[in-house]
Amino acid sequence: MSLYLGIDLGTSYFKVGLFDAAGSLKGLGRVAVDPRTPRPGRYELPAQAFWQKLRRGLDEALAQAGARADSIAALSYSSQANSFLILDQADAPLTPLILWTDTRGAEVPPAWEEFSQTEPFRRHVGFAGISGGFAVGKWLWIEKNQPEIWAKARRLLTISDYFTYALTGEPVGDGSTAAFLGIFDLTAGTWWERSLATFSIDAGKLSRPIRPGSRCGVVSARGAALLGVPSGTAVAVGGLDHHIAAVGSGVGRFAEMSISTGTVLAALALVDEPAPKEGCYHGPHVDGQRYFRLAFDPDGAGQLEDYQKRFSPGLSIEQLIALAAKTPAGSRPSGTPTAGASDKEHGARIRCILEKVAATHCRLARDAADPGSVRRIVATGGGARSPFWLQIKADMLGIPIVKSSSSERACLGAAAIAAAAAGAYASVDEATLGMVHPGDTFDPDPKVTEFYRKLAAQ
Repeated sequence: MSLYLGIDLGTSYFKVGLFDAAGSLKGLGRVAVDPRTPRPGRYELPAQAFWQKLRRGLDEALAQAGARADSIAALSYSSQANSFLILDQADAPLTPLILWTDTRGAEVPPAWEEFSQTEPFRRHVGFAGISGGFAVGKWLWIEKNQPEIWAKARRLLTISDYFTYALTGEPVGDGSTAAFLGIFDLTAGTWWERSLATFSIDAGKLSRPIRPGSRCGVVSARGAALLGVPSGTAVAVGGLDHHIAAVGSGVGRFAEMSISTGTVLAALALVDEPAPKEGCYHGPHVDGQRYFRLAFDPDGAGQLEDYQKRFSPGLSIEQLIALAAKTPAGSRPSGTPTAGASDKEHGARIRCILEKVAATHCRLARDAADPGSVRRIVATGGGARSPFWLQIKADMLGIPIVKSSSSERACLGAAAIAAAAAGAYASVDEATLGMVHPGDTFDPDPKVTEFYRKLAAQ
């Protein structure tokens, strides 16, 4: 039986999923990224550790599947954006992977900020605003503070570009993550010369961006040694984690939008044109015709985990949500939380957090979608595991929410891309038809929806 490998290069965990052609998860490896922090604000992952973690995840997935690596027909990925490393002339790493959460490039020139707010930038790049969280800011920091490294730099590779290049030897990347660098021209599908000139970036050091979902080569002998898959295995570029998770959840098939509850909160919709919209980002879709529009908020599910660790370490997240389910909608506890609180107070505070996140999703959904265009929503991220939380979101949005039958949507979206690359399906769209299946649907209660709307208006 052929298996399709989908790797989720997430911020907190790397996940390695093996799926069959029907979309059934056969094996999963889950490894914490656990970056090193040599100084405050530094978040790094050595290249060797990167491959060790992926290799360990693959070994776990293969063991669960009871399969050997030679059963893998193709692979692809979903990925974080703006994390990168630098290679020298011999393709040896000059830096570790510097993750997007790293703050060493916090200060960018005022001229850059001004340029990123202009109409041409919005129109070509699809969003507005450059900050130190972007790779270009950290590249400037390295140029100024580590000139000996910058002078030897041959390739500037994002984490997903490095993954592809190391496996195949092909200097290509996906337009989905490239769209978050501030230098990618959405409609032209290539690097935008004006941004490159403004940020002093040599395009020759970058990978060539291609349509997400495109086959880009096969695993080389060097790549096989790094990851542990056979040489000759087909490789396709994937895309941004939110984007590929939406593909693996059925966006564009049985819903017009996806919402994600994870490290960050996000809403993603497919649009025909990447028309600039305040607070939104855009990138190319796998069909080569449409674009995704993404709105996100950094204050994600960590709110729930933070409360559990600080005030109720003796209760699991599931137990806290069960307490919240016994609490009336709209509960607003007073005072500050304490570790010795009663179950009733814990329930009220957790319900408040769950509703706060749902309210953020309402705002993000309004930002990402055109009015009246969304009839159903698919849910992704860790928060999609809770039926109670999904019901709160459906009630607050006033729109049915569909839960995918797969628990690993980002891995599944990447695996569907891999299945198309292997020729098991004629296209990624056909692969999702065969591999992505809807699960439970949570219909909004009109009375509760009206209650939440009145509460929001107060």
